[in-house]
Amino acid sequence: MAYFDEMVAAVRDYPIDNVQLEIVEVDVPENALNVNEIGNFRVKVTNIGPLELSGVTLRIKGQNGATVANNGAAAPFVDEFVTQELPTVAGHTGEELTVGSPLKFKAPSEPQDERVLIKATLEDWNASINHILVAHSDPLDTVKATHVNEVLDR
Repeated sequence: MAYFDEMVAAVRDYPIDNVQLEIVEVDVPENALNVNEIGNFRVKVTNIGPLELSGVTLRIKGQNGATVANNGAAAPFVDEFVTQELPTVAGHTGEELTVGSPLKFKAPSEPQDERVLIKATLEDWNASINHILVAHSDPLDTVKATHVNEVLDR
């Protein structure tokens, strides 16, 4: 059972060891935000490991008084929300951005020093070994079989 216990631990820890999240394409009116000003952003998911990821969703949280909103004009500003499902993230440096129009954040209602305003974490995901089975089953150059036969001159 040790093999399966190790496999369970490897899958459980896969996001910690192999998934990177970045807040990108941040668009704010100026270098510093005014109180209650709105900015846009996306989150990029990079998968550096060999598993293929599907069903990926992210939990987006406002921090230090900021609020966040999903994409779409009618999305309300809230403390946190879960994104729509991202397309499948391929193994070995596959990347995907949050889908649709950019996500939004609103600056706190009081001035403050520079602080973290948005936090993104992995909410849900599924893993597949398809990449391992397909991408690592390439032809081999080594000889695997030979045939020996006598050839006569008649």
